[in-house]
Amino acid sequence: MNQADFTSTLEKYVSELSGILSRFKKTREGIWIADEDEGRYREICLELMDFFHDEVVDGTVHSKLVAKYFNESVQNYVGSPSYRGVENVRGVAKAVLARVIRSSAALRGTAIAAPQSTASDRVEALYRIGERFHLVAKQIRNRREGRATLDVADEYDVQDLFHALLRLAFDDVRPEEWTPSYAGGASRMDFILPEIEAVVEIKKSRPGLSARELGEQLIIDIAKYKKHPSCRTLFCFVYDPDGRISNPRGIESDLNATQEDLTVRVLIAP
Repeated sequence: MNQADFTSTLEKYVSELSGILSRFKKTREGIWIADEDEGRYREICLELMDFFHDEVVDGTVHSKLVAKYFNESVQNYVGSPSYRGVENVRGVAKAVLARVIRSSAALRGTAIAAPQSTASDRVEALYRIGERFHLVAKQIRNRREGRATLDVADEYDVQDLFHALLRLAFDDVRPEEWTPSYAGGASRMDFILPEIEAVVEIKKSRPGLSARELGEQLIIDIAKYKKHPSCRTLFCFVYDPDGRISNPRGIESDLNATQEDLTVRVLIAP
């Protein structure tokens, strides 16, 4: 769907929701949605969730917000949609509308990408970056006339270099966003790629970090990212230049999976 068609359709939904708000009835017991509007409000919420998921680059985020506000709106003793709930759903629609008017790249069909590139192709681009990472790390150490370079010595160095390489394949790379809490804590993700609803988690092997501990860390990360509305693919890149991990393919095989709405891809390199 092009930008004009998308905005025209969404404007109609916003107008419908505004009409529903204008017809709320105030009584001694409270303020209530008009009888003839309740069914249509429920339909609009479902239609908006599908609309955002199908047409917007990171539409899952907005779909889940609509679902959240709808559920909150009917959490009363009669199960009738509240004025604030309808207002919140309209707010999500207006925010998406403003975003798409500002930039057509927010739409899936018009986002900047390589010709004929599919979501699967873009995820494979992460694999290619990971597979060649060690070659790049070695190459940049060899500069002419002893010029300064980046020596990939710790996890921060791995993050910096991987971030630069991500820019070759993706237009929107967002570093270090907080993930939802899990088991009483929270952690930072390394990079989120809204274009393909993917998160890149980066680790580096080191003395004292056993393969078992690494696997346990990745399992905890996977559980956390299941809760993130923008993450449908989790790509875990583990840089092991010294070969400290004795069975890398085994760890990859154990963790690579599609679980509910989350696809997990693990690569240990070189």
